[in-house]
Amino acid sequence: MMAFATVLLAVVHGLAGLAILIVSSWFIAACAIAAPGFNYMLPAVVIRALALLRIGSGYAHMWVGHKHLLGLTARLRISLFARLHSQKINSRGEEVEALATHTEAIAALWVGWVSQQASAVMMLLVSCISLWWLHVPLGAWAIALAVVWLSVMVILCVLGLTYAEEIASQEAKFRTQSDVQLSSAPIWHLKSGDSLLQALPKATSLWRSNLLLQQRVLQAQWVFQGGAWLLLLASLLGLVHFSKASELAEPLLLIVPMLLLSAGDWLGRSFHSQPALNKAVQGHKVLNALPASSLATLPLPTSTGSVVLTGFGSVNVPEQAISAELPERGLVWVTGPSGKGKSQLLQAIAGLEASHGSRAYAGQMLSPGVVSGWLYLEQQPLVMAATLKHNLCLGQSFRQSELDNALATVGLPHLSEPGEWLGPGGRQLSGGERKRLNIARALLHGGPVWLVDEPFEGLDSEAASLIMSVLQTSAKDRLVVIASHVIPEHTTPALTLRL
Repeated sequence: MMAFATVLLAVVHGLAGLAILIVSSWFIAACAIAAPGFNYMLPAVVIRALALLRIGSGYAHMWVGHKHLLGLTARLRISLFARLHSQKINSRGEEVEALATHTEAIAALWVGWVSQQASAVMMLLVSCISLWWLHVPLGAWAIALAVVWLSVMVILCVLGLTYAEEIASQEAKFRTQSDVQLSSAPIWHLKSGDSLLQALPKATSLWRSNLLLQQRVLQAQWVFQGGAWLLLLASLLGLVHFSKASELAEPLLLIVPMLLLSAGDWLGRSFHSQPALNKAVQGHKVLNALPASSLATLPLPTSTGSVVLTGFGSVNVPEQAISAELPERGLVWVTGPSGKGKSQLLQAIAGLEASHGSRAYAGQMLSPGVVSGWLYLEQQPLVMAATLKHNLCLGQSFRQSELDNALATVGLPHLSEPGEWLGPGGRQLSGGERKRLNIARALLHGGPVWLVDEPFEGLDSEAASLIMSVLQTSAKDRLVVIASHVIPEHTTPALTLRL
């Protein structure tokens, strides 16, 4: 319903501007030939009323459109969450783009494109009908203007969607290349400046494609404006050669030339809204073809016990064949040099990655899939562009005192405002703060098994000691498996797995 209100307000805004143009054109001509006693006040009042209507509808369109955009974006993201509840997106870059960019682009379609096109169509339709009904001289040229606009717009849409597909492909390629380069950031200091710059991905082709699309939009507007001026010239020539002198004194005669002369202004926004359509169409395509793999969700066994791994490992690391019994409670270390698959092993235990071998819990063999209640705390925690409370609760409900206690436990008491916005447009968290926020999430959501990936990376010694203390305390009630190439001093793990 709010979407239609947004479009309606945009149409009213456009029609009010068109009415001001028509009435003002007639008023200027009427004043030039007006006889004594002409009522100047009434047209002036009408123009002011139309101006107030245009201003009011413009602000209302912005307010309603903004609310509609936020509401629809939220619904699209919630539906995306529901759809991906038992799926895993294989690329982090695609995950972020799908959640942030594409859902917002689809939600912005009504405000950014539909409203503008509906306004343009209604302005052309109302002007054609009104000019015919009022018997305005040269009124038939408005129909020719509508044909020119429709022709140019159809061509622009076809070209725009073609360029948008190419731009989306180049963006995906650039994103993939950037992820590869950023993953090698720890060894950038080993490369010379020139070789490093040469290896970095270039966005030149992407920039050129975007620039070309912008040029096509401007060219379309100028072609339309040129067509309108040609129609104006033709109408004036026809008027001079085929009209009687008495007909030239008609005030209504100025309306159509003014409409044709300013057509690029009152219809120009319809051309510049083309990128909104391109982004929405590409967003639909990407969301419908997300590179996601299905994950089975296993219910948490009713009883607790040890986790038994037999010849177990990630399929991405064929040489892994871990056979061990992880205790029901306590700390378990997974150590080894980088590249040995510590993270892959934790994800395989959690069921996020395919595995070979077998795993059992509390005496029950587990089939492939994610075990409900088992928490995997990733190496680079994701912080959503949302409030602090949303990032902590993740869809569940907790008391404010519980949130404060969890944040204080991990050394984040300065994050005390639940409504504080995190991410773009708000507070930016450091890598260490992200890791501690992730531990706070785990404290709130509990669970019998925690699989913690590199929790000390990026933390100073004081913060690392604090997190180690929190994990040791939590291990008294659950199994905490920590994958790290650094083992803090004064820790007594129940078991150590060396890869």
